[in-house]
Amino acid sequence: MAKRKAAPKKKSSKPDWQTKWPRTRDLKAWYRCMIKKCDAIADPENAASTAHLPIEHLAEMGEVSEALRHVNRFLRRLPEDEVLETVRMAELGAEIALNAGDEKKMEKYLAKAEAMEAYITRKCDANFAINSVREFRALNGILDPDEAVGDWERSQAQFRGAQRRFRLGLASRKRKAAADAAKEMEAAAKSTKDQWARQCFLQGVLETYAKLKDTDAVKRCIRSLDRETRDEVLDAHTLLDLGMKKEAIARAKRTIKEELEELAESDDPNIHFPVNSICDSLELLVDQGEANTAKRWLQRTFREMPEWYVYEVGWTTSAVYTQLAKVATKIEGPKAGQRLVEKAMEDAGVEHRRDFAKGAQASAVAAQADIAGLDQAIETARKIRSKPERRRQLGALLARAGRWKEMAEVLSEVASPEEAASVCWCIKFDLPGGKPR
Repeated sequence: MAKRKAAPKKKSSKPDWQTKWPRTRDLKAWYRCMIKKCDAIADPENAASTAHLPIEHLAEMGEVSEALRHVNRFLRRLPEDEVLETVRMAELGAEIALNAGDEKKMEKYLAKAEAMEAYITRKCDANFAINSVREFRALNGILDPDEAVGDWERSQAQFRGAQRRFRLGLASRKRKAAADAAKEMEAAAKSTKDQWARQCFLQGVLETYAKLKDTDAVKRCIRSLDRETRDEVLDAHTLLDLGMKKEAIARAKRTIKEELEELAESDDPNIHFPVNSICDSLELLVDQGEANTAKRWLQRTFREMPEWYVYEVGWTTSAVYTQLAKVATKIEGPKAGQRLVEKAMEDAGVEHRRDFAKGAQASAVAAQADIAGLDQAIETARKIRSKPERRRQLGALLARAGRWKEMAEVLSEVASPEEAASVCWCIKFDLPGGKPR
């Protein structure tokens, strides 16, 4: 008796950008998925812009050849006279090639970017492509400082060039060359006029000396800074990275005290910034074995919180509760954190600006997943009124839980390739190594 043939599977009437989703926690699979969703975006400029990040991250994970193939495909797809996205995509190709040690290929991409100058018609945009390529060279340490335009670009070229020589020296085990480059970095940092750039550069210098395990150079560099600069450069985490645990703990305590004093007196509505700094310092204290100290500071924070200036209840106050929920869980346990998450959700619910409300709600749901567990967070996400936001939150949480079939069912309702790509990027933060969460 002949065997019955199995009935052929019904093909989905939906396009691939709605139905094809990875069923794995592998980040590469999700980056590739996002790039395919970008392929389905009708507008070539939007497609190239959205594909930028997954291509960059795929290259960082070692898939250089594949990443460059994607760069080339999106470059071919862009209109001949599309300046901005062509320059951005060509510079992405140049960065990938440079990081892979292929300077010849990098120059080809930079030539492609520079050639877009011919398509610029408005006077106000003149030299955009040329300037962009020169800035790329400065930021990647391959621009001669004498060719720089302006103080900012010159300082970038000097510091980044020395930093590049340091990395190359370290990679090739040429310690003297690396040490000489570190001294060049220090000189460039100290001569930088821009305060923010100077602070970042000096932190980089200290990290460089730490990598060389040159404690004398670290101490000498610190001593050479005036008190104000020292305070700006040596935050608690930098001190910890330098092996100065005692000083890092003292700095964390001081930071909390200063931020609480500012919150008591300030009428700045952005109270989530100092609160974020407080929470960061509290976590550092816990991680360094100072849990009791952290608990005392947290309790003081809660006591003083009702007196802080609040411009309006909404996303800002929701952010404050979310930030405190995470650290309260670490110090006092999940019940304390869950109470704050509930307050965060309550305040997110009264935020009248749609995008702000979405962001506040997403942060609160993510905190709930960490504190109360994924099942509870998934049930909360199912109640989100906005369909795109509900899909985004549920997709991320279901992927994190490994509930792939449910995730695919939810995401099969995405309304556009743009939404599909956005969901991929959101999900990656809930996967191992996709940070931050």
